[in-house]
Amino acid sequence: MQVLRTTLLPVLLSLFLRATGAGFAVMRTGYPKQQCSSRSGVACNTAMLDSAEAKKRALEALELMETDEAHDSAQESVSFANMESGPMPFPLAAVVGQESIKTALVLCGVNPKIGGVVISGSRGTAKSVMARGVHKLLPPIERVKSNEYNVDKASMEFDSFLQAELDSGARSFEDLETEVVPPPFVQVPLDVLEDRLLGSVDVEKSVRTGSTVFEPGLLAKAHRGVLYVDDINLLDESTSNLLLEALSTGWVTVEREGLSVRHPCRPLLIATFNNEEAELRPHLMDRIGICLSADAEPLSQDER
Repeated sequence: MQVLRTTLLPVLLSLFLRATGAGFAVMRTGYPKQQCSSRSGVACNTAMLDSAEAKKRALEALELMETDEAHDSAQESVSFANMESGPMPFPLAAVVGQESIKTALVLCGVNPKIGGVVISGSRGTAKSVMARGVHKLLPPIERVKSNEYNVDKASMEFDSFLQAELDSGARSFEDLETEVVPPPFVQVPLDVLEDRLLGSVDVEKSVRTGSTVFEPGLLAKAHRGVLYVDDINLLDESTSNLLLEALSTGWVTVEREGLSVRHPCRPLLIATFNNEEAELRPHLMDRIGICLSADAEPLSQDER
C-alpha cells in the first residue's frame, strides 16, 4: 500500500496541477465569457470541461487515498492490540500426532465434569502447547457483570459476597446484569502459597478503605476456565491436596481474619509432568479423570 501511494501521489498531483493550470489558462486569455464562446466556443468549452473533469478525478483519488490510510491505521492498531495481549498460541489441530491426548482435551472441554486431564511426557512433546491450544477452542462464558469469581447467573451458584447482597435486598436477582467474556486461563506456579491459591485479605486495601477486603485467589479466577498446572509432580503436597479438594467439591471455602468466604470453583484441570524428574503421586493420579502419556506414540522420521 505504501508503494502504491508513492507511485500514485506524483500522478495525482500532476493531474491536479494540470487541471488547475488549464483553468488559469482560460482565465489568462483575457476574453470575457461572451468573447470566448464567440471566438472559439467549442475549444474553450472543451478545455473548461476537461479541466473540471480532471480536477474532479484528482479529488476523488485523494479522498480514496485518505480512506485507505485510515483503514490501514485501524488494522495496524488492531494488530498492535493483539501483540499486546500476547503471542498467538499454536493451534491444537496443527499438532502432529497425539490424537488420544487431543481427543481427551476436547472431551474435557465439552464436559469439564470428566475430571480433567494429566499428561506425562518428556520435554518437547507439546504438552503445554496442547493445553493452551484447547483453551482457544473453548466458547466465551457469560458471567455476572464485573464479578471476580466468574459466577453464572443461570446456575444460581454465587459467591458469599453476592449472595449476601441478594439476601439483604441490596440487589435483586432480576437486576443482575451479565456480560460475555473469554474463558480464563490460569497457570499455577510451583512455588504458589496457600494465600495466593485460595485467596486472602488484602491488608493494604483494607487499611485504606477501613473495611476488610478479600483478594480472590487463582482458583476463583480459574472458575469456568482452564486451570493449568505444569510439573504437577513437583508441586508441594499440601498445595496439591488443597487443589484437589477444591476441584473435587467444586467449592472453595476460605476463613481468614474473621472473614469467611465461599465461592464456586469448577475449572477444566490440565496438568503435565515429566517422568524423568519425579513420579506422580498415586493419590493425585486417582483424583484426575484421564491420565495419558505423550511418549506412548513416538513419531516416525517422516512425521518429524
